[in-house]
Amino acid sequence: SEQVVEVDGVRLESDPRERRYYLLHKPAGVVCTNEVRETRPRAIDLVTDPRKGRIFTVGRLDEESKGLLLLTSDGEFAERIAHPRYGVPKTYLVKVPGRITDDAVMKVREGVHLAEGKTSGARVLIKRRTATSSTLEVTIQEGKNREVRRVFARVGYKVQSLTRTRIGPLGIRGLREGKWRALSR
Repeated sequence: SEQVVEVDGVRLESDPRERRYYLLHKPAGVVCTNEVRETRPRAIDLVTDPRKGRIFTVGRLDEESKGLLLLTSDGEFAERIAHPRYGVPKTYLVKVPGRITDDAVMKVREGVHLAEGKTSGARVLIKRRTATSSTLEVTIQEGKNREVRRVFARVGYKVQSLTRTRIGPLGIRGLREGKWRALSR
């Protein structure tokens, strides 16, 4: 749907060559797709910048996950962030039910076997551990499909909530859920 935006009678044109970069705090229930027939809310629609042009998400966060999502019009940049070979660290806040065992934490740190092979392991900090739930900060370098959820399932814990808090040097501190900010090149 093409829209014409005018300010004081001057038409704003988006330059297709001008690359755009956005950081979004994705809420749960929002999907990372550009599919026009999608009926659920899409991440790209939450970025309301009239000059955004055609943007897409860098990698994905599944529908029920929250947190830091990058969106861009720059394919090369997207590849450099998302492709495992560049090893850009991604940090998540993970909540699981019950008191996670030290053994399970060690297994996540050392790497577990998934269908596509063994994960390269994760940095895991225990933020809070009670009888009813455990909250961990998990940093991974590779990012296989739904890796964090699958790794915890492999060691016997179903992830209750998953929030990505950082990608490389970028974080979501100070950015409320559903809000976005433009990034400079």
